Amino acid sequence: SKMMTEENVPSRALTVALCKIGTSLVDALRRRASTDDRATVRKSSIVAWFQMLNLAHRENKEEFEVSGLDISTLCQLCNDSSVATRKAAADALTKLVQANNYDSEEYMPQASSLEIAWAYTVLPLVSDAEASCVMKAVEFFSVLVIEPIVELGQDDTAEKLIGDGDEGSNKRYLVAWRILSKLSDGSNEAGGSRNASGALNIALQKLLIHAGKENSKSLAKNLFRAVYHVGGMSLGLDRPSSSLDDSTMSHDGDELKKNLFDYNTTALRTGAWCLLAALCSCLSNDNSNTTKTSSSMANVSLSQAVRASHIDSSFLTLSLQKLRTLINSPDVPPDKKGSLVATSRDCLRVIARMGSFVPLDDADACFSDLLNDLESFTVSIDLVSAAVHALIALTKRMCDDNDSGNKDVFDEVRGWVTRLLHFCENAIESCFSSLAQRGAIRDEDEKLLSHVLYVIGELSMVGFTSQEESSRLTSTKKQREDVMPPTDREPVRGLLIRPSSRLLHLVKLMLPTSMPMPSAAEYDELTPTPSSLRAHAFITLGKLCLRDESLAKESLNILARELRQENSDPAVQSNCLMVMGDLCVRYTNLVDKYLPFMAACLQAGEGKSATVNNSSSRLSASFNRKTNGCSIVKKNAILLLSSLLLQDYVKWRGLFIHRFLAAVADEDDEVSMLAQAALRGPLLEKQPNLLCNHFVGAVFVFNSCKAHPMYATEASGGGTGLTVDFEGASLAGSEGYHQRREVYEMMLANMTDEQKLTVTARLVKEILGGALETSGDLGDVCKMPAVGIICPSSRIEAAINVLTDTLAILTSPEIKVGRKGTEDAEDDLVSANGSKPDQRNVHKLRLLTKISRKHLMEIVIPILCNLKTVLEGSHSPLLKNLMQYLGKIFRSYRSEVQEHLANDPTLLQELEYDTRQYEKKQKQRDRDSILQAEVVLDEATA
Repeated sequence: SKMMTEENVPSRALTVALCKIGTSLVDALRRRASTDDRATVRKSSIVAWFQMLNLAHRENKEEFEVSGLDISTLCQLCNDSSVATRKAAADALTKLVQANNYDSEEYMPQASSLEIAWAYTVLPLVSDAEASCVMKAVEFFSVLVIEPIVELGQDDTAEKLIGDGDEGSNKRYLVAWRILSKLSDGSNEAGGSRNASGALNIALQKLLIHAGKENSKSLAKNLFRAVYHVGGMSLGLDRPSSSLDDSTMSHDGDELKKNLFDYNTTALRTGAWCLLAALCSCLSNDNSNTTKTSSSMANVSLSQAVRASHIDSSFLTLSLQKLRTLINSPDVPPDKKGSLVATSRDCLRVIARMGSFVPLDDADACFSDLLNDLESFTVSIDLVSAAVHALIALTKRMCDDNDSGNKDVFDEVRGWVTRLLHFCENAIESCFSSLAQRGAIRDEDEKLLSHVLYVIGELSMVGFTSQEESSRLTSTKKQREDVMPPTDREPVRGLLIRPSSRLLHLVKLMLPTSMPMPSAAEYDELTPTPSSLRAHAFITLGKLCLRDESLAKESLNILARELRQENSDPAVQSNCLMVMGDLCVRYTNLVDKYLPFMAACLQAGEGKSATVNNSSSRLSASFNRKTNGCSIVKKNAILLLSSLLLQDYVKWRGLFIHRFLAAVADEDDEVSMLAQAALRGPLLEKQPNLLCNHFVGAVFVFNSCKAHPMYATEASGGGTGLTVDFEGASLAGSEGYHQRREVYEMMLANMTDEQKLTVTARLVKEILGGALETSGDLGDVCKMPAVGIICPSSRIEAAINVLTDTLAILTSPEIKVGRKGTEDAEDDLVSANGSKPDQRNVHKLRLLTKISRKHLMEIVIPILCNLKTVLEGSHSPLLKNLMQYLGKIFRSYRSEVQEHLANDPTLLQELEYDTRQYEKKQKQRDRDSILQAEVVLDEATA
């Protein structure tokens, strides 16, 4: 890789030779980068791999240019356990984005994939636990996104949109906006596991904080100006020139209007509003009286940035009006309206934050339009939440005006919220009346009812704060403000508007799988309730419960029962789970007893047939994943339960930890990776001994060895309350061996050397030593003869699998002391400081190795020899597994084992023979690999 850097351009002969073996070399480097145990090897492989991909781009070699597999693997490496590897992967992705955009004559598909990859894997590193990774991610964000916008945003924007001017500058400028547009496009569809839009806010905050007070003011001003230009021009707005003599403000925009929906203009529009929404979110208010502005806020306030940029705030309402017109226009193709809705959402969020800057007349007109859209239920359901918050901000703007007659913002908001709830009640009544006549729910009725339910839920959350107490929200205005004073971000904080009992009853009617037919007499006849309608109804009920504790008590059994329904729709189950999670935070004591129902969602749909999904989602780590409809339930369960555990709202109780571990072996790659990230990341950081303490118990639980006392100990652990069981999660039997092995390897890979020693000692003492006891299933299977066992009972099979797994674990390289964790730590230290690792760590590793050797000789070998005698007497098939473990120990510590087995020459001869056979096979394998390498080299030089 050193020969291929920009400073050392390879000779033409070397370039030709590398191109000949490019495909095989890229495959080998990719495999080494993703599978090698040493962090330095992974990092160096990434560097060389990137140079080969860069070579393919320069030489136009399509056979080994960057592919989907390359991008997917680099995305995984951005989450590697090694800091050096994460930074190398992020650097490679950033340079690939630049190479495939800046140096290409046309926009290729892989360029779009690289932009998505960067947005969803590199940018989130701004939240990394390692400070150096955070700094790198902020640096890449600045270079790739912010600098081109600031440097080129002051020039004539129209030239960049149309394509005139310097071509290289245009490409840098467009790449920045395209990346931002990817963040906005994916905010609805990416799922909970990818929080790239939140990473944008964090990246902006850190950039503004690190810039210092004066530089941050200049940066915020320039970003506002750039977004102001692009946001208006990309919508084709004809605006009069402001106090600034900018050509962009008086541009006719004729050519822009003709190409309003071409790719670049759409990306500019979507990206500009996404950036503006993030910028408004991370800037503080001048008179914020919630908490003091901390280091997490930028050095410049929102009002300072707006005043310094001299932008005309009326462009906010003008832009929203234009977006509403385009969304409602029949001339706009349906496939273009999705990006318009995303842009409208960002625009409404900006208005919610900048409502105080909107001119009064514009605020009044915009308020009327939004209110009419909500009353008629014509606004997109994706915009309802943002529209409600924008209405609150506009209401405050109108109430703050000197001519408003000192109107109270609480009373004004209460007025239109109550009015909207009345419209919702009438809409549901109307649909139910037509349902009684037709006898079935039409698609348009289902869509309208879903929309109405969502509006009810959002209106019920107006004024909500997690610190409120419902019993104290009915006091006078002065008392309410003393308890929870309003803020600029929450001007109606503490406002509570309860729905009517009739409206609540109508919402509850849509919860069951069958809805009663409304009639003048009584509800005798039933009609099926659409799943989407039930999903919305449960979410609405949950929002109402957050502000009504008595309603929450009534509803918990309904929610829990839905989680246990085998044939329940995944969307309904997922929504019920999310509602119970919110209620757990709000009313912890009420929900704690329902933890077993929530934990069971980690294995939702187990047993249902899985399908292979070839249409990979955004940046899927696998292109052929086995999935079923319950994957969304399992992913939400991992995220939700992890959050509750980290905040101590729930505890590890019963077999909860084993359910979480079983999710690591899920057939859906995304579920598996998410479970691994949660366990080895924040959960392990909170409880460093989590995996070590439950490893031996996991061997019994995964094999369903319920007769052993260890299973009962694990099942009853974690304190009082209903314990979490393992029903519905099946890893037992020979068919679950590979899944169990995957979990064991993950656990061992995230243990320290001390923890590995502890696990080894417990496995040998409690399982292998327990097999030597006269009573118990483990001892019985060791004495049971192999001949005659045709169909073993479940208890016998479980005990056999426990012993088989134990010997396989002890034989595996993952449990070896000093294998991986120490190497990664040392490699990262060398990479960061350029110095040798701390000698204390080296001495510690040597000491642990000696302790491990002493334990093997004095404790493990005697137990294995005694167990071998028992297994030989019964001709047990477990003898083969035992001899493999003994052979591994003999190969590692030959002289010590020979000394300890001096009184057992027969066993010693067997081990020596097995070792010779093993070494013979190893030499043959090495010869085959050398011959294969020589063939490849001959082909390259031919």
